[in-house]
This record gives sequence, structure tokens and C-alpha cells, in this order.
Amino acid sequence: MMRASKTIFKRQLAYGTALSLMGGLATPAMAQSDESSSKINSGNEEIIVTARKQTERLQEAPVAVTAIGADRLERIGATDISDLSGRAPNVTINTIGNFGSSVAVFIRGIGNGDPDSTVDPSVGIYVDGVYIPRTANSSLDLFDVEQVEILRGPQGTLFGRNTTGGAVNYRTKRPTGQFDIRGQVTLGDFGQRDIKFAAEAPLIDDVLSVKVAAFSQYLDGYYLNTFTGIPGRREATPAGKSNTFTFRPSILFTPTDNFELTVIGEYSRERSENLPSINVTPPNKLLQIFYNVPSFARTDDVRAFAFNVPGRSDIDVWGITAEANWEIGPGTLTSISNYRETTKDINNNDTDGTTAGFFETLRDQPHEQYSTELRYNANVTDDLNIIGGLYYFHQKYFLRRDTFLNVLNGPTTARNNAITGQTHKNFAIFAQAQYNITEALRVSVGGRFTSEKKDFFATFFTPFPNLGPITRLDNKWSNFGPSVSVDYQATDDILLYAKYSKGFKSGGFNGRGGTPGALGPFDEESVNAFEGGVKADWFDNRLRTNLAVYYNKYSDLQRTVIRTLAGQIGGNNQETVTDNAASATVKGFELEVSAVPIDGLNIDFSAGYNNASYDEYFADLNGDSIATDNSNLEISRAPKWTLGGGVSYAADLGDAGILTFRGDWTHVGKQNLLVTGALDGRIPSYDVIDASIRWDMPGDQAYVTIFVKNLNKELYEVSYTPVGGLFDFHNISPPRRWGVTLGFDM
Repeated sequence: MMRASKTIFKRQLAYGTALSLMGGLATPAMAQSDESSSKINSGNEEIIVTARKQTERLQEAPVAVTAIGADRLERIGATDISDLSGRAPNVTINTIGNFGSSVAVFIRGIGNGDPDSTVDPSVGIYVDGVYIPRTANSSLDLFDVEQVEILRGPQGTLFGRNTTGGAVNYRTKRPTGQFDIRGQVTLGDFGQRDIKFAAEAPLIDDVLSVKVAAFSQYLDGYYLNTFTGIPGRREATPAGKSNTFTFRPSILFTPTDNFELTVIGEYSRERSENLPSINVTPPNKLLQIFYNVPSFARTDDVRAFAFNVPGRSDIDVWGITAEANWEIGPGTLTSISNYRETTKDINNNDTDGTTAGFFETLRDQPHEQYSTELRYNANVTDDLNIIGGLYYFHQKYFLRRDTFLNVLNGPTTARNNAITGQTHKNFAIFAQAQYNITEALRVSVGGRFTSEKKDFFATFFTPFPNLGPITRLDNKWSNFGPSVSVDYQATDDILLYAKYSKGFKSGGFNGRGGTPGALGPFDEESVNAFEGGVKADWFDNRLRTNLAVYYNKYSDLQRTVIRTLAGQIGGNNQETVTDNAASATVKGFELEVSAVPIDGLNIDFSAGYNNASYDEYFADLNGDSIATDNSNLEISRAPKWTLGGGVSYAADLGDAGILTFRGDWTHVGKQNLLVTGALDGRIPSYDVIDASIRWDMPGDQAYVTIFVKNLNKELYEVSYTPVGGLFDFHNISPPRRWGVTLGFDM
């Protein structure tokens, strides 16, 4: 399909049709429609993406993006975003320390693993077009999700907010105006009990339809607490329990042929235990010096150990999103508005992970946000398309931290308290123009102007109740980020593209700084990004190969370090500080291959090579107030190689239905878990294998899946946290586990 044909295709592609296509199976380079009665592919099918705020074919979008559709999410047993780690090249996603509902997303070695709201994430997460600004509570469930798009590399024009690493774009399933009811029940190892249900129906034909979706997830946890020193506890108990409930109602209102309004509600309730900290403190730190409690090697498979305070997370999130699309003149005016509130976020946590009353914490972190985006997408002529818009974002958070310290094993425990908070406003104006120079050659030019303002306050740790002085700070940042790209449709099935963009991440303040000078502000970071690629289909869509190469230069790169406060023994012993400490070069390539050599046999493979290194890195890493040259250290969570693949075969059993066998493999190369890049943060490479068998019953309305995750029982560190000179703890990967899913769709 050449450029003129593409324009016709876009005009003929109705909005509702695009959305229904996006609900299909999407491997890193392929998709299968959920509406298809056949589960046996005869070739790679089309994928529709919205990576550039417009509906277009994946193979005609000049951007490195991996699309994972609803059917694919279901078949790999994905329940939240962490299950997508390794499903796209150069992408790793892990939980943050013992904060079970918080995740760190790293793309091409760029991301953020701090759970507090003062430091913005480098990879933007968007749900139905709404930016989620916090790593805390970002482990979003994947039920009733139409498609997840992982955009690799800076997305500074159309997405904008702090996307110097990339973006993860969720789209939930919308009402279709048809009757439908679907659900599934999963029973598995470690007490897993998941119940998922969705139903939709028209209330007024072609005018008003409604849909509800609900998801309940329970897990006993992968750990055993052997401590029996609590009154009433006589035996070891499971630890790390997960208990969540999500409810998502939505309505679709289409009063005229050229207007539609979708309203999506959100309520999420979590009553879980934090992931237990595993004590890996060396003998020279205070925990071991004064308590001499059991400490494990970082390579040990530790699932049973004693700790005295099971951490708990009580979180309630609710929100509402309204999306309106109105066809006006040659284009569509889109408005997306959202309000989201976290009403409770409390953690009572045994951070040291032992029976010692050494370091325990209580956190209360309410948060609210609201945002509006207004954009217009128009085909001004057959050759010219323009997207432009305005964006406003506001968030407000409050953080109370209580730390219970008895670092000297003395007769009393000190309770110290600190309070921080911030109001944050963002305004942006953006535009992008695409022009077809010829039928095959297109150029795109765009830009985004961003203005940020943050008002911050903090008190330092003092004995509870905190009556110390309040420090108030504020600052503004602004940036203009241009982008330009050229793409060439060499043949109907081969697209070549090259692009340049500038990404921007806001500056901010340090909510966990221990001294006035450590509060900040730190300044914005920026990146000049160059990318080129080729997307190709071969052999009548039997083979698909997508290749991207990139070269990114980061300036004023924000780095975070937990360091000791000199001279502080019984009170505030450590602080967490972010600063513009570095510049870096990140370069590499990404390959995604999907093949259907015979009907029913699907093979996909992805490879990412990422060479990330500091140009310079000057920082005080140990709290002695001396900034040293650390340019030889490694960039955190930037493995050189990430590999993945999957093989599935669907066998037609005739009147007995369809039986599908599937195996998935992910490989993450050796990397460094510490932002400082210190040598003790290095971990070796690891490989994870998953497998499943699915039987689709005759009639294509019910199915049974038996699955095994981490079939090879691979053990690796998910996080490692040295807390100054006090202690070290880490978290490890989930063990091998299995389950059975019964599902229906009527």
C-alpha cells in the first residue's frame, strides 16, 4: 500500500472498527482478532496502534512500539504491568523494593525506581490517555484491557510528560453497543484465587450502552514468616499476601453520527502485605554489629525467615475519565479529562526484615490529580495532516513518614517523624504536521512547549510529634522539545524511517533529604534522540521483521542515591537525594520477528542490544560531602542484552475444539541494580520460561488453560537496597508456580 492508498485506508477506517481490531492478540509484532472464530492463524494479521495519537497500522507507524493485545495478555497470564517485563526488547519492569504495588519501568536503561512522588518517572504510564505520575500504586491490573503499547525512546511531542525513556500506553475495553458477558476464574499455587468478570449491553440502540468490569485477585504470598513471638501466633504463617479488588464501569453515549462520549469510572481497593524484606546486611553495618541477626547471601533462595512486623498496604484509589470525540470540519476534536484520588496509602513495614526492632516505618501518602487534554486531528488535504492541542495537569501529594529506630539495641526505640508535600502544575501546547511529499515519502515536524511549577514543603526528621520548622521551596521549569521524522514506503510491505526528537523531564525537590542543602531543587534533564528503522512484511504476511536503531545523548541526567548522614547515630541516619549528576550516551538496536511458517504455528522473537555509559558522573555517594568522579560506574538497570521468544501451536480437533500449546522465554543480561552503579549492585543474567496449554471448547465460548510460570525455577534479584551504613535488604523473583483458568465469553 503506497502513500495515496494509505490516505484512503485511513478515511475508510471507522473509529469503532479500529477499536475492535485493537482488542486482538498482539505478540511483539503480530495480532489476532478476538472476534475471529478461528484460533488458527494463517499469517501475521494487522495491528492498529495509537502510538501517535491517531489510529494507524503498526507497520506504517514510524516509531518503535510493541503492541500487546487482550488475547495475548490472557494467554501469557498477565495480571499486572510487571508481567510485561521482557515482552519487548530493552524493557525491564520490576517491583520497587518491598512496595508491592509500585513498579519501576526501565526502557533502554532509562527509568526511575524511587517510590516517592517528588521524583517523576522517566517512563510515562498512560491509561486511556491519562498520565499516571507516580511509581507508587502503578502496578495496574491488566484485566479488561484492550491493548498495551510500549513506546521505546523519548516521546516528547505528543505524550510529553517526562517521557525521556519511553511510554506505556494502556487502553481499556470500551462499550461496543452489543450484548456480551465474559469472565474467568483462576486457581493456582500459593493460594492464588482470581475472579474476573465483564458484561455490557445497549440501553438505547445506537445511542447509549453500558459496560462493567470487575477483578478480584488474592494470593497467600511466596514467603513464610517463621517468627512466633507475636501473641496468639504458634506456627509459621504465609507472608507477602496480595488482596486487591478493581471495579471499572463505563458508558458510551453516541447521540449523533459525529459525536461520541465515553465515561470510564475506576475504583481499586488493596489490602495487602508488603513484599518481605530479606536481610542481606554485611557484618560491618549497624544491624549486624548490634543485633547479630540471621543475614543471608544474596544468591540464596530464601522463602522462609523470621521478621516481627508484617508490612501492610491499605490503598483505595478512585477516579473518573471522560473522553469526547467530535467530528468537526476535516478532523476530530478530542477532549480527555480525568480526576484520580488515592485516599489512603499506609505502610507499616519491617524494613530490616528481621526480628530486631531496628528499622520499621509507617507511611501515609494521600494523592490527587486532575488533567485535561484538548487536541484536534485533521486531514487538511489529501497530503497534509495536522495534530495540535493543549494539556493541563495538576497533582498534589502529602507524605508522612514515621521511622521507628533502635540502632544501638538499647532499652528504648526512637520514633522519628518527617512530613513533606508538593503541589505540581504542568501546562503544555503541542503540534505536529505530516506532509506527503510524494505517494511514498512523508515528512513530520512537531514540537511541544512545556511549563512546570512545583511548590514544595518539608520538615526534617525529629522525635514524634514533629514540631520542627517547615521549609518551603518553589521553582519553575520550561522547555521546548522539537521533533522531525522522515519515512519512506519503499514497497507495499516495507517502510523505512528516521527521526530526531528532544525529550524533557522536569526538575524537582528531594522529599527525603536530611539536610537543608539536600532538599534541592535539582534541574530538568533532557535528551537528544536519534532513531531509524525498517518495518517489513514478507512472504504474503508469513514473516514480519521490525528493526530499530537509536543513539541518545542525555544531559543533566538525574541520579538518586541513598547515603549516610555523617554524625547521625540515633536519629536521621540516612537520606535519599536526587541531583543532576551525570551525562550519558545510550545507543543500540532492537529487532522483533514474527513468523507463521504453517497454519497454526506462531513463532516470535525479539532482541534488544543497549550500550549505555556515562560521559561523566560526579556525585557524593557516601555522605562525606565530597563529589567524586564516578564516570566509570555502570548505569542502573541497563542490561546490554534482552532477548525473548515464544512458540505456540494451535491444533484443530474438529468437533472437539482447538488445543493450543505455548512456551515463552525471556532473557535479561547482567545488569546493575543500584542507581549509583556501585560494584556490589551487579547481578548476573537470568532466563525465565513460561508454558501453557489451552483448550478452546467447541462453539468458541469457553476455554480451559493450564499454565506454569518460571518453569525453570530461575532465581534472581528483583531489587537490592543498601540503606547507608545501617543495613542492606533485597527482594527476589517469584518461585515456580502453576494454575488453572476457566473462562467464558458469550
